[in-house]
Amino acid sequence: MLDRKAAILLSVAATCIAVVSVVPQTRTLAITRVNIVNVIDGRIVRNSTVMIRGRTIATVAPNSAPRGDAQVVDGQGKFLIPGLWDMHAHMEMTGASWLQLYVANGVTGIRDMGSAVDVILDLRDATASGRVLGPRIFAAGPILDDAPGDWPFRMRVKTAEDGRAAVQLLKRRGVDLIKVHDHTPHDAFFAIAQEARRQHLPLAGHIPLGLTAEQVIDAGQGDIEHLPNQLWRRCSGGTTYHPEACRPFFEMLARRGVWQTPTLMAMSEIVTIGTAASMLKADRLAYAGKSLRAFWAGNQTLAGPDTARILKADAEVGAVVAKDMAQAGVGILAGCDSMIAGFCVHDELAAMVRGGMTPLAALQTATLNPARYFGLQQKAGSVAPGKAADLVLLDGNPLTDITHVQHIRAVVVAGQFLDRKKLDKLLAQVRMAARQPGE
Repeated sequence: MLDRKAAILLSVAATCIAVVSVVPQTRTLAITRVNIVNVIDGRIVRNSTVMIRGRTIATVAPNSAPRGDAQVVDGQGKFLIPGLWDMHAHMEMTGASWLQLYVANGVTGIRDMGSAVDVILDLRDATASGRVLGPRIFAAGPILDDAPGDWPFRMRVKTAEDGRAAVQLLKRRGVDLIKVHDHTPHDAFFAIAQEARRQHLPLAGHIPLGLTAEQVIDAGQGDIEHLPNQLWRRCSGGTTYHPEACRPFFEMLARRGVWQTPTLMAMSEIVTIGTAASMLKADRLAYAGKSLRAFWAGNQTLAGPDTARILKADAEVGAVVAKDMAQAGVGILAGCDSMIAGFCVHDELAAMVRGGMTPLAALQTATLNPARYFGLQQKAGSVAPGKAADLVLLDGNPLTDITHVQHIRAVVVAGQFLDRKKLDKLLAQVRMAARQPGE
C-alpha cells in the first residue's frame, strides 16, 4: 500500500504445515431444510435441499427430501451462501499455510495480485488438483514495474521491449492476468497493455505514477486497485469528497466496465496492524508468521505521526465512495491485500456496509462479482444447479446483518464438506505454522 523499500524472503516450500488434501466426496451430499441466500436478487429461498455430487451442485429444490444414500447435513435454521472470494491476495508473502486459513473462513477463491511465478503457479496447481486443500487460485504472477530498491513480488521492466517480453513470458507460464503498479514506466506500461490485449490477458493493478485513470482505461486496464491516491479527489476538486461531482466519473467507469478493488481494511490498518492502535482483535495476530509481521513493521517504521489517522479517515471516505461507485454501476470486488486471510474478507464486507452499502451489495463483492469478473457466472458465484460446490453454511442471515458471514457452521470446498470441528482443526494448524522458526 505504501511506497517503501522492503524485501520479503519467503520460501513456500519451507512453510511448516501439515498438508491437508481434498477428500473426494464419494457419496452424494445433501444439505437439507436450509435457507438459501440468492445473491443475485436478495431473496431467501427457505426450506431447500441442495444436492452435491462430486465438485458440482446437482440440484436445488425447495421442500424436497434427499435421495438415495446421500450424506445428509441438516441445515434447518441455517443460511447457505456461495463461497467467498479474496480478490487481492499475495500468497508469496503469507505462505502456504494460509490456504487452510482461507478455507476455514469460508473463502473458496482468491486472486493473487503479486507473487513469484513458480510459487503461485505451484500453489494454483496444488489446490486445483486437490493435492492441497485450499481456495481456487487465479494468479497474476509477479508485478511488472521498476520500483526503487528491493520491493518484493516484482519482475523488473524498464522499456517497452521489457514489457512486451514479460507479458509473453507470463503468458507461456500460464498466468491468468497481468498486474502493473505505481512505478511501471510509461513506455513499458503501454507496451504491456498492448501485449496483454494481444495475449487475451486481463490487465489490472495501480495507475502508474504520472498517468491518469482515463489513460490507463483507454489502454485497456480493466481493474484499478486500492482507490489509488484517493481516486475521488480529482473528481471532487480537492480533499473533500463531493459525490455529485464524482458521479459522471463513476458512470464512465461503469460504462467502460472498469472494476474497482478498494481494499478498505488494508488502507485503514496497514500502519497500525499489530499495534495498540489497531482495531483488529489481538487473537487474529496468532495466524501471522514472522515474515508478514516484518512487512507490517516495515510500513510502520516509515509512517509519519499523522499517517495512521489520515489512512483511517481515507478508508472511511473510501467506503462511502465504494458505495457510490456500486450505485453508479461500477463492479466492486472485495480484497484484503496484506491483512489476515479470510477474516479480512469478513471485515471488508462490514466496512462496506458501514460506508452505506446494503448487506446484499457488500456480499456480492465477494461472491457474484468475482464470478462476473472472471466470466464464470455459469459455473460459480451463486447457489444453483451446475455451479461449483463451493459453499458456506452460516448460523445467521447475512442480509439482515453482514457480520453473520463470520458465524460459519460449515464450508463446502470443491465438494468436500468441512464441519465446524474440522474448520477449528484447520485454524489450529495455521496457528501452529505461524509459530514455526521459518515463519
